[in-house]
Amino acid sequence: MSEGIEQIGRSGAGWRAVADGAWLTLLLEGASYPAALWSGADLRFRWTNRAFLDLMDDPRPQWDLLGMPVRGFLSDTPSAVRFIDVAYTGQAFTDPEYEYRASWGETTYWQLNYLPVPGHIGNPYDVLLTAVDVTSTVNERRSVEAEARDLRQAMGLIDTTVLSSLDAGEILQRVLVESTEALKADWGWIAERNDGAWVFRNVHGWPIEMIGVAFQEDELSLPGLAAKARHVTYAAGMREGDKAKRELMAKHDIGAFLMVPIMERGEVTGVMGFCWDSEAKISEVHLELARKLEVSLSLALANARAYENERRVTRTLQSAFFTAPASLPGIELGHLYHSASGGTRVGGDFYDVLELEGGRVGVLVGDVCGESADIAALTTLVKSSMRAQALRAPSPAAVLASANDLMLRGAEPGENATAFFGMLDRVNGHMSYGCAGHPAPVLMRKNERPTLLAGSHGLSGGRCQQYNTGETVLDVGDLLVLYTGGLTQTRDRHGEIFGMDRLLSAVHKCADEPADVVPESLFLSAFSFAGGHLQDDIAIVALRRTGAYDGGTQGRLELSLAG
Repeated sequence: MSEGIEQIGRSGAGWRAVADGAWLTLLLEGASYPAALWSGADLRFRWTNRAFLDLMDDPRPQWDLLGMPVRGFLSDTPSAVRFIDVAYTGQAFTDPEYEYRASWGETTYWQLNYLPVPGHIGNPYDVLLTAVDVTSTVNERRSVEAEARDLRQAMGLIDTTVLSSLDAGEILQRVLVESTEALKADWGWIAERNDGAWVFRNVHGWPIEMIGVAFQEDELSLPGLAAKARHVTYAAGMREGDKAKRELMAKHDIGAFLMVPIMERGEVTGVMGFCWDSEAKISEVHLELARKLEVSLSLALANARAYENERRVTRTLQSAFFTAPASLPGIELGHLYHSASGGTRVGGDFYDVLELEGGRVGVLVGDVCGESADIAALTTLVKSSMRAQALRAPSPAAVLASANDLMLRGAEPGENATAFFGMLDRVNGHMSYGCAGHPAPVLMRKNERPTLLAGSHGLSGGRCQQYNTGETVLDVGDLLVLYTGGLTQTRDRHGEIFGMDRLLSAVHKCADEPADVVPESLFLSAFSFAGGHLQDDIAIVALRRTGAYDGGTQGRLELSLAG
């Protein structure tokens, strides 16, 4: 604060020792900051200095303004009431950030100090109001806060990106672009460790020719520095105390950098870096984003690598557990299986899509549940039995009954199975189906909301089961999604399940996508919801009728119900 106020504050007993209002106004008349004296007895202003009048930008002379009630100066009620509070309590008050809107539209911010000044004995205190311009401080703070909000919002979007794909290369490239933009860096890059060297694999805002440039591990380089540190590393300018950082900034003609190590199995296998052409202010919020990025990327890449390994294992099991033709005239087809165990355990999920006589297509999805170590063998038997029945004498009830008979003969106590089987006529779109305790498929008709197919009966493995058959028609363009219970039963970190409502919403969002990408879209919705941690296997089959089938015409299917 100014020397005048400091002098008053050092006067011994503080503000209460100031008994001479004339001396006070004389002292502050020429002050560079606004000041005004308000009478607690009269509830009106009785003096203002020139700086105060200049701030008010009021053309009236000072003597016209004096005697004006407080509301004439400070229009908001809380500010006006504070004069009375200070006058009757004798306690000073400071408003650190008063917003003042000038008549010409400019907004400024002021620290208002309400200071009690002794008046006549028995009267309330007078109140000295002083104002300190804090506009630049407030604007700077708000700018920092806005930047922090933007960066935290960006981190949320980046987290979504991290969970939106299981392709390691796609994850890195998309996160690189989004992070470079969020940090407002001039360029970003990703370097990977390869055969004793650091090789630039991805760039954003940097010449594409930099891809492939390599630095040996034993030479000084940006990625090498981050790998050696094994944590987020940065330098905001050439005043950096670390000699190696200054050498790198001079070598690459950069003013600042921020680098994030990417860890896999405890080793730094990559580095994501961000560079600025000139010195940059790297705040704690920048570092917070970088540290979260370090954890998110390492987790996402571990999931992606595990998924790649799983896919390799799963491909060797496709013929036994997950089968579908490469193409079907009149049908768009997509299918996916993901193991919650990382691909080393074969679960009880299965699906099959097969061509039947008369231009029909059979589709079955099921899940064998139990704790036995031989659950995979039982799954194979159930699927094979259903497939054989579908090819021999197709009807939904007969196919489900064959699985039920096998479970009765071969299942251990506590083991059961759910299954769905449907037959679709590719010529007219008629479909008959049966469901044994399995989650209802989702039907997405063009320009409508998704719905569930009706009808379900008991689990396979029960005695005296009777399986009825439902019917529907798939028009050209309609999409049918079949899945196992692991999709809807996926849980987030709070224990909430993905559930049917979210599944219907996810199907609606991807309704216009080709059928071959629908399963992956649905899986990623559940995967993101679960934060990358699945509790159960997931199998998904999607098929859409295209109408491009010329196998001749026939009537509706004659259904034979098994007893």
